[in-house]
Amino acid sequence: MQLQPTTPITPRGIELNLAAARPFEAMQEARSLLRTARLVALATLDPQSGYPYTMATNLAVEPDGTPFFFVARLAVHARNIEADNRVSLGLAEAGAPDALTRPRLTLVGRAHLIPAAEEADAKERYARRYPKAKLYLDLPDACLYRVEVEALQINGGPAQNANEVTAAALKTELSGAEALMSGASGEIDRLNRSAAELSALAALAGNGPGHWRVSGLDPDGIELSTSRETIRHWFGRRVTNLEPLAGQLKR
Repeated sequence: MQLQPTTPITPRGIELNLAAARPFEAMQEARSLLRTARLVALATLDPQSGYPYTMATNLAVEPDGTPFFFVARLAVHARNIEADNRVSLGLAEAGAPDALTRPRLTLVGRAHLIPAAEEADAKERYARRYPKAKLYLDLPDACLYRVEVEALQINGGPAQNANEVTAAALKTELSGAEALMSGASGEIDRLNRSAAELSALAALAGNGPGHWRVSGLDPDGIELSTSRETIRHWFGRRVTNLEPLAGQLKR
């Protein structure tokens, strides 16, 4: 009988020289990369050969920090997930001239088909980040899968490794923020009609003018996207309804 591993990412068993490692904010790097990465490597397991099958795809994120992605039902990935729903996502910064010098994040877990009752909200959230997705999201074989992350590995660059960040650290608690989340869609639409507020939000996130639009909102922060990138402004304190949100944005 083959024993199941105690953790989805088996430790290497090599003692790291922590004195030689450069410090970095591993948890915040992981959370920021999850929220802003767009192009990811999705790996599934071929049910016949057992080999990993990897393809680049778009990444979207639910308000609570759960990653999800689109797959056509005819795609190889869909067949693989139906047979074995263990997957891995490889995330990196877009446009980095040398990926090995910038943060990279690996997530492993299980992919679950988003239920029909939740599909409309997920499609709206996905299309806010990828407007051209309207070309394929309504196809008859369109599927959206969310990933229940079980383990992760964050690498901040040379001599910057961390494996103590847990999957729970990536999550944003939505309980108690029902007022904010129920009005989030309308507030996103309102902000996207205000060029001045969009410019101010981009500045808060450390970026200059551009064709920004708000693509995500949750109690911990707000995301803006262009056709090429997504950025995030982390709130100074947790926001649970629209009135404190207005105060956060004014500051």
